[in-house]
Amino acid sequence: MLIVLALIGLVATLAIGNLGGLFGKGKESIAQTWVESTGPGYINTWSTFGLAAGKTYPSSLQQLLTDKVVTSEKKLKDPWGKMYQYKVPGTHNAESYDLWTATPEGKQIGNWD
Repeated sequence: MLIVLALIGLVATLAIGNLGGLFGKGKESIAQTWVESTGPGYINTWSTFGLAAGKTYPSSLQQLLTDKVVTSEKKLKDPWGKMYQYKVPGTHNAESYDLWTATPEGKQIGNWD
């Protein structure tokens, strides 16, 4: 009986440990979607209005809040609670901008991947 309980405990521990990896991959997928779709959508919306002032891209993500393109700072945070990073002109996208974040392990997720 003790052996069965020990085996059940071992299997449960392994299963729970693997769930952490699944959730981590889910957060990476959310971040990738944001840098490829959601974030550029906000920037393109700003650019529509910014062109009238002679600017192609906002100078920072904070400008999206200031100009009321984004209504909450939370919308500019990655799944780990950090602000997405933005650079214009970009290092990877010299003709436009770089938009990225990093996982807690340091893996960069950007619009150049």
